[in-house]
Amino acid sequence: MDFSRPGADKALRALAATTTEFDSDDTGRGDSYRRAQQDSSVRWKGMRQLLELAAPSRTTPETAGPRTVLDVLGGDGTIARAVHDNAPDLRDRVHILTGDLSGDMVERALAQGLAAIRQSADHLFLADGSMDAALLAYGTHHIAPQDRLDAVTEALRVVKDGGHVVLHDFDDTSPMARFFTDIVHPHTTAGHDYRHFSRGPLAELFAEAGAPARVIDLYDPLVVRGTTQEEARRRMCAYVADMYGVGAFFATLGGTDARWQLLERYFQHDTYLATLPEKTDFTPGPVVYRSEDAFIAEIPRAAIVAVAHKSPT
Repeated sequence: MDFSRPGADKALRALAATTTEFDSDDTGRGDSYRRAQQDSSVRWKGMRQLLELAAPSRTTPETAGPRTVLDVLGGDGTIARAVHDNAPDLRDRVHILTGDLSGDMVERALAQGLAAIRQSADHLFLADGSMDAALLAYGTHHIAPQDRLDAVTEALRVVKDGGHVVLHDFDDTSPMARFFTDIVHPHTTAGHDYRHFSRGPLAELFAEAGAPARVIDLYDPLVVRGTTQEEARRRMCAYVADMYGVGAFFATLGGTDARWQLLERYFQHDTYLATLPEKTDFTPGPVVYRSEDAFIAEIPRAAIVAVAHKSPT
């Protein structure tokens, strides 16, 4: 930690005065969001890929050993819990430090025994070069456009030379962004009036921060299990309702069939996938399929991810 840096006092005062939409359902969708995250496996496929980009496997004994990844927008520790619950091979290789702007989120992470710190993405309280990698994911569009360069610059500052900074979001032309605009924004307490990223400006942002990044497309689905097809669809609809704070709206749609049809309409990716610079094998639309002793409901999400390597100065 380094509270001696210029601006630290101002940042601390701003934190003390900040209430976020993720504190509770009274301020937005905090309680329902945390309820959705109790099943850490739902977003694990994308999370695993992001961690591999941030902290790729080391192949020599000299570079072996655990690495600490700062999860800048970590909420109540979803990624840290997901590693523990779903990836025994990563538990000793990757240690997660959860950061978040919401005091309620950080308190809940700490209560679960997770390492966590309350801080704003555009002013981190960590010392220079104290992290092996930094991940900005699952909420980067909440960072105000005028603060995004500071957020990337801060992430690069706290990462050691040779480390990676990974930024994940959904392109502003993607089905996920459209779902936020058409469904989440008008039907949640706090709304969702946030500007998403796009491929060109994302690359320009890292170039301006002094660390050119490659921008890739990443398959980041929601995956829910059930004992029957109906249960899998119902559980997925309940997850989306909680995750995005649209439970009251979903209740007006009637039963599971109507809710699933809405997801099919908004998460059809054929048109979007055709615009990508490289061919992908992403699942193009919501599906339910049998896998061993369970039925799997899968909602595709196509994300864009910037991966930057911090070169020695």
